[in-house]
Amino acid sequence: MKFIAYPLLTLLGVLATVSIWVNLFHMQPALEATSLSLTEWVYLAILWMLGGGLFSWALSRDIAIWSTDTDIMDESDKDHPLVLKVNALVKEIGLPVNPLVGVYRSPETNIFTSGPFPKRSVLSVSQGFLKLSDEEQNLLIYSELQKIKNLDTALLVFCHGMTHGFVLYISRLLAFLLGTSFRQTEGSSSSTYPEIIVNVITTFFLTLFGSVVVFALSRARHRRGDQAVLARYGKAGLETMLQTLSRTAASLEHYDLFTIALKANHKARFWESPMPSHPSMKNRLRSAA
Repeated sequence: MKFIAYPLLTLLGVLATVSIWVNLFHMQPALEATSLSLTEWVYLAILWMLGGGLFSWALSRDIAIWSTDTDIMDESDKDHPLVLKVNALVKEIGLPVNPLVGVYRSPETNIFTSGPFPKRSVLSVSQGFLKLSDEEQNLLIYSELQKIKNLDTALLVFCHGMTHGFVLYISRLLAFLLGTSFRQTEGSSSSTYPEIIVNVITTFFLTLFGSVVVFALSRARHRRGDQAVLARYGKAGLETMLQTLSRTAASLEHYDLFTIALKANHKARFWESPMPSHPSMKNRLRSAA
């Protein structure tokens, strides 16, 4: 049901947002002057969103690796403690194959998964994550692997692509015209603040109601990850995991527009408060009490 409801609501949300602005600014004559009828513009918007969703879904693993500069571990790292932990939990959970495992260069404490389906997925952690205890690492890895298994990760990147693809090129163009670039420096994957601001503005004007659905899905995804940890490790395990995320929130600094909703740990900026991508830590800790 969720695989139909969320994409459909996302699509309808974007169309509703665009319709409001078109009517508010009386843009119908300008659109019809292009020789396309309003109905044809709607069909074009639907195709664009579905195309963006499919593109994001199909390449989500590679985009996540690229956007965070994740270094993927290879056969020579098969005995690395992180790889051993992931492989053991993959076997326990029953995933068909082991995901790619990598580390991205950042002192923050974070972890995320991405990919279109379990057989083509990646689990990436920050350098700061490796400083956690074995118990804390296992809890967070288990939560992320469950998000791969129940396809919440795949669903999120598809719906995110429907909205993000709609504003991607516009925000990139505007950011470029403002004298910014996608990366602050060569080898840096954090988005610049001008680009973030442009993205927030274009998202508001073009995909507001669709983004409401996407961020609701993101919060539900994290809550289901919490429930999986609760079922496997009990309240003590869930509380330990959430306290770890809460304790290390001050270390967060790696802001990437593609992986923001995927990451286990995120501290919302003030402009994200109306549509948070993560459940509030207070509510999550309360559920573990």
